[in-house]
Amino acid sequence: MKFSKVRMDETMRPHLNDGIEIHFVNSGKYKWVVDDNEIELLPGNLSITAPWQLNGSPTGKMDIGQINWMVIKPKQYTLNSPLNLGNWTKLPSSLQENIGSMIANKNNLVIEKAKTFKKYFIELEKELSNQEEGFEIMVGNIIENLFIDLHRHLSLREQQNYEEDNFIDRLTQIVNNDLSKKWIIDDLAYMFGMGKTKFTYEVKKLTGYPPNSFIINLKIEKAIDLIKNNKSMNMSDIAFTCGFSSLQHFTATFSQRIGVSPSKYEK
Repeated sequence: MKFSKVRMDETMRPHLNDGIEIHFVNSGKYKWVVDDNEIELLPGNLSITAPWQLNGSPTGKMDIGQINWMVIKPKQYTLNSPLNLGNWTKLPSSLQENIGSMIANKNNLVIEKAKTFKKYFIELEKELSNQEEGFEIMVGNIIENLFIDLHRHLSLREQQNYEEDNFIDRLTQIVNNDLSKKWIIDDLAYMFGMGKTKFTYEVKKLTGYPPNSFIINLKIEKAIDLIKNNKSMNMSDIAFTCGFSSLQHFTATFSQRIGVSPSKYEK
C-alpha cells in the first residue's frame, strides 16, 4: 500500500491473522504495536508476527510512505504446536520448527536494516501480477527462499545475543570476583582479546555505561547487598570490601548514584 498523505485506515488497526504476517517498509515510518510492545517501523525494517500476536497501527493512522506485507497461512502453527507450512514446501520440518520458534520469540519482532528482503516482495508482485505459466511454482520458490533467508538472519541474531549476554556475564563475574582491585581498562580489554577502544565501545553499547562507570555500578550493587544482608559490617568495612579508597569516597559515590547516603539508605 502507498499512502500519498496521512490518513486513517481502520484495516490497519491491531488485528489477528490466520497466518504469519510479514511487513516490509519501503518508505515512511509507522507507529506499530505487537501485543503490548510498541515499536516503530522505519524504511528497510521487516516485522514478523505469529498468528496469535495482535499487530497493527494503534490508532489506524498511516503516515506518508509505502508498506508491503504478506500473510502466509501454515497448515499448523500455534503456541503449543510447531510450525508446519504444509505440503507445498520442501523445506525440512526441522528448519520449519526452528523458524516458528524464532518468530514466536518477542525479541525478533523487528529486523532492522533488512533491505535484502525487499527483492522477495518485488519478485512476488511481478509473479502474482503477470501470472505467467508456472507462476505458482515460482511464488512457492520465492517464499521458500524468503524463509531460508529469515532463518539465517534470526539464527545470526540469536548467536549475537548469546555472545553479548555471555560477554557481560563474564565481565560482571571477573569484576565481582575482586571488587577491591583497581581495574585497568586496558587489562580487562586484553582478557577479552580486544583493544581498549573496541572494549569500551562494546561495554557502552551493551550496558549504556562506559567500563569505569559500569564497574562502579557493580561496586554499588555489592554495597547495597552488604548493607541489606550483612549487619555485622560497618560502613568503612563495606567501603573497602567494595573497592573504594575511603569511606568519604564511598559515601560521595553512593549518594551520587542512589540519591541518598549509605547510612540513610540503611535506615
